[in-house]
Amino acid sequence: MTNSESGFQVPEHAAFHYQAQVERFMAPFVDAMVAATVRHGDSVLDVACGTGFATRSAARVVGPSGTVVGSDINAAMIAMAQSVPWNEGTAIVWEEASALDLPFQDDEFDTVICQQGAQFFPDVAAGLVEMARVTRTGGQLGATIWAGIDHSPFFSAEFEMLVRFCGTDPDASGTTFVDDGETQIGDWFATAGLSDVAVDLVGETVNLPSVAEYVPQHLKALPWSAAFFELPIRDQADALTWMENQLADYHTDVGVAIPFRSFLATATI
Repeated sequence: MTNSESGFQVPEHAAFHYQAQVERFMAPFVDAMVAATVRHGDSVLDVACGTGFATRSAARVVGPSGTVVGSDINAAMIAMAQSVPWNEGTAIVWEEASALDLPFQDDEFDTVICQQGAQFFPDVAAGLVEMARVTRTGGQLGATIWAGIDHSPFFSAEFEMLVRFCGTDPDASGTTFVDDGETQIGDWFATAGLSDVAVDLVGETVNLPSVAEYVPQHLKALPWSAAFFELPIRDQADALTWMENQLADYHTDVGVAIPFRSFLATATI
């Protein structure tokens, strides 16, 4: 599995913005997944860890008696993860690795997690098979996968803005969001041979800065938004004004308070 075969890959400069901007709305879903799957003292693998949001969350839970590994195929993400200051006791090991070919032994971990990565695997079921392979019998597997775009107004407005003003469709492959989580995610797990599966819809309202302040910084974290920054400055401003109007119902005195929803899938191996 090379970078070009995976659906969400960013260059080195984007990893910095991913770490700085994406955790703002990812954190509630990371915390829900970790709370559902990770216990004190566990050995944990975070697959497609990005810059390590869930890896560090898991490390806080397992404590000094546990072990935590974060793996990602993208070297820029791993480099960024390694650069984030971490002095909370539990050592974290970072590995550049494909989710479809994990460099770990069978039954090596108590818990294996993946936050907003599984839907971008070239073969989702094959990735889940690998995740299950390295999880001990009786251990936990967890994944978060964004619910249908209509459930998250921020994504809906941002993606439509990119289509309207930039002529680029961020979700042209149809992999970012899942409309029918119980069916589609259930099918992925069933194809992977996993039967003890629960799929829940998790919702959270997140406070973000204003559209004009936040969106350009968020776009710098994404692999599909170069076209926005190729627009003339006036056209960029028009695009942001359009998006701000789309999100008028969520405006606050300091920005937007906006709902996001994600599926949380868990399985016992």
